[in-house]
Amino acid sequence: MNSLLDIVLLVNSPRRTVTKKKCEHTVNTPADQFGGRASLTRRISDDIRRRILAKEWAPGEKIHSESELSTTYKVSRVTVRTALKTLEYQGLVDIRHGSGTYVNNFGRSIPTGLNELRSMSETISELGYEPGMEYKVATIRPATETEIDKLRLDNPDPVLYLERAVLADGKAVAFSYDTINISSLPEEVVEEMKQGSVLASLDTINSRPIRALAEVDAVISKEIGWGDERPANDLFLLLQQVHYAGDGEPLMYSKTYFMEGRFQFLILRTR
Repeated sequence: MNSLLDIVLLVNSPRRTVTKKKCEHTVNTPADQFGGRASLTRRISDDIRRRILAKEWAPGEKIHSESELSTTYKVSRVTVRTALKTLEYQGLVDIRHGSGTYVNNFGRSIPTGLNELRSMSETISELGYEPGMEYKVATIRPATETEIDKLRLDNPDPVLYLERAVLADGKAVAFSYDTINISSLPEEVVEEMKQGSVLASLDTINSRPIRALAEVDAVISKEIGWGDERPANDLFLLLQQVHYAGDGEPLMYSKTYFMEGRFQFLILRTR
């Protein structure tokens, strides 16, 4: 495997899977009607994000003003401004001072912010694609030396090891190799992870990671992936991450190889 590029990132979680469908416009909803444990700002940014991905506003189109959105959600303009800033960090909007907020055009690929810790299935579903996972390996085995180091294990304890193809409308967009520390997880949650979303399974016991330390590399390898949709040029963008719980303990070590042109990562750079 040849490494072409290396970037280190700290990814934070917002703390909080469909056939292509017709877009539905949002009815004005008071912010206090939103459920969940996320902050008010986060819940508003998530709802505006949902409206953008549902094509309520076209790429390049100006969305509602801060004043209109504050009336819609019955919150202050400061709260709306902070929510819009979150969406700008995610690469979904462009805030033009003195003009307004505009939806970015991210093309046909699946966009996600590198600074955001979200389930790939969630992102794929939000864009109107049917998310899916094709499992090649799902087994419990002793941890390797690398996994012991990454997950801070004392011994080669049993871990859950997964090899999966990430699908959007049945087409592979990435290959994921994941190792989960299962020492404190209920057996039924471990079994769920063998056939569904790892993060969604952790959500059921309130153990979803809240941050991850990530490294990004461009790699060329004939050993990654499988099947007819594997890229002929052997080129992948590797997102290698250690996911951490709120107490700082590592929960999962993952290596996800994204195929060129099928997943778009967005990074906001400012002066």
